[in-house]
Amino acid sequence: MKKCLCIVISVLLFITAAASCGQSAETASADAKSVMLPVIMYHSVVKDSSLWNDYVISPEVLRRDIEYLKENGYEFVLTSDLTDWVYRGKPLPEKCVMLTFDDGCYNFMTYVEPVLRETGARAVLSVVGSWAEKAGSEPQSAAYSYLTYEQIVQLSKCGSVEIASHGYDMHTLDGRRGALKKEGESDLDYQSAFISDLLLSIDGLEKNCGITPQCYAYPFGFVCEESLGYVKACRFQVSLGCEEKVNILTADPESLYCLGRFNRPSGISTEEFMENVLRCE
Repeated sequence: MKKCLCIVISVLLFITAAASCGQSAETASADAKSVMLPVIMYHSVVKDSSLWNDYVISPEVLRRDIEYLKENGYEFVLTSDLTDWVYRGKPLPEKCVMLTFDDGCYNFMTYVEPVLRETGARAVLSVVGSWAEKAGSEPQSAAYSYLTYEQIVQLSKCGSVEIASHGYDMHTLDGRRGALKKEGESDLDYQSAFISDLLLSIDGLEKNCGITPQCYAYPFGFVCEESLGYVKACRFQVSLGCEEKVNILTADPESLYCLGRFNRPSGISTEEFMENVLRCE
């Protein structure tokens, strides 16, 4: 298995290096000025107030957030808009913001998509491959269930949702902390584990949804140096971390990796949360 993975990695790295040689002319056409991009990170959205916490909010809070951003002149972009700007020179809005939803919660379909549709907002949905595979085996609940691959396909066709990878089975703190290298783990063993997880996540979305994700969201936002080249080798053009900062995008493709995001907790007003996010611009 390790030998096969090494061959796959070598081929991917070769392809990536070859592609990068032809990118300079394309990226030169992108707007030379930098673009400020705040990214907001949501997780679960439910109506049951007993479940609200640092990672679970109400549909009403989400709606207020979106309305606040619209009232203040922000337009919603997807990672495809970022790559279109960097690689093809297509302009970005003067004031842009990205909404991201991690984990692939079933309540995205029940509560989030209707709000996006009604407000005209767009969002990036990062799904965990192993969770999507297991979803649907029992009756689904907005409180704890995850989206099936069939539901992910349905969402991808609505026009306001872009599907990203949140890995296959590394969203855990048991044994390994997200996609981090384990203490004492050899470089080859980590390479094998991480690349295998990336490829399984891509394969699941391609085979079950007809989607090749271009964005990878690190589980828990845990990033280690060793992982960076593997993400690029697997042809992801954008990656998401969890450092709370506003991103400065340039024509350099490197500016699209490890994008910072602001986690949206319950318990604070839209105004307070957005002032903290947008004051950093």
